[in-house]
Amino acid sequence: MTVDLPAPAVAAGAATQVCVRHGQPATRQKKVIFRSYTPKWAYLLILIGVLPFAIVAAALQKRVKAPSWPFCQDCGRLRTRRFLIGVGLLALAIVGAVAASVLLPANDSTGGPIVLVFVLMVIAGLGVASTAAYGPIASGYVSNDGNTVHIRRAHERFAEQAAAIRAGAPQPYQPYPPTAPQQYAPYPHSAAPVPTHQQPEQPYRDR
Repeated sequence: MTVDLPAPAVAAGAATQVCVRHGQPATRQKKVIFRSYTPKWAYLLILIGVLPFAIVAAALQKRVKAPSWPFCQDCGRLRTRRFLIGVGLLALAIVGAVAASVLLPANDSTGGPIVLVFVLMVIAGLGVASTAAYGPIASGYVSNDGNTVHIRRAHERFAEQAAAIRAGAPQPYQPYPPTAPQQYAPYPHSAAPVPTHQQPEQPYRDR
């Protein structure tokens, strides 16, 4: 399932006690940067050049930095497995290219397809190795407006704790509706005059 989290809460350090993929208790907290996808129309700029595409893609990309994202032991083993597979493909491609250059004659027609296979192996190795980073393991991306972090392939236990994060996220400011001024009743006055305080007359003394 896909779980949505408010981007401000993620950037503020709000996180669950279990990992996303396995729902296991977190054994480590790592900094993760979630990014938005590049719009599809931007890939047309590759026809002009790689540099214009890279500039536009970087300008449109939204980023949310999570200072402490939970990962479990199974996440660590998944990272190691992906890294070893990627490095293995790279090593196999390099060894194969060296062996082909030594064993095949210079005018062999099969040299071109073999080189293409090794190039594809290098690309595949780099791609698999890049998925061993903490960001791909967390499997999240930012919405195009930058307000939401979408977490894919979320475990049920993660979804339950994420609901508590959404409930505690700060709500946008909403002004109170204006209220009518309070009416006060006039103070009741009695008809009888209020007596004033009079000093007693002092008898005249002849000095």
